[in-house]
Amino acid sequence: FSSPPAPREVMEVLRANKDLVLTIVEVFIHDPLYRWALSPVKNLLAQMEQSGRDLGDLDNLPGTFDLIAGGGNVSNADAERAILKVKEKLEGLENGERKSVQGQVQQLLREAQDPDNLSILYCGWGPWL
Repeated sequence: FSSPPAPREVMEVLRANKDLVLTIVEVFIHDPLYRWALSPVKNLLAQMEQSGRDLGDLDNLPGTFDLIAGGGNVSNADAERAILKVKEKLEGLENGERKSVQGQVQQLLREAQDPDNLSILYCGWGPWL
């Protein structure tokens, strides 16, 4: 099955300008307003709130001081993993295998048309939609 020319051309342009695309995407690692993951401190406070524990209990939890003293800094491991995945795609790596532009586009089109993937995205029928 041959892929249409437009997706191939888009992939070629993306691959040719991968450094520019990665530079733009990497801004999100350093953006303080973009949250990749819940910080350990916020996670602990949310768990305490859900369990109905008083914030005064923080003194009784082992290791809490270290967590709070560290400021709850979260490494951007999630962001770096996502950017690595984007970089692999821009280099033509799919599941550890280097693909041509044609092969990569064909695989992406197959994945996009796979009923199992489409059913994951389906949020449910609503008469107002």
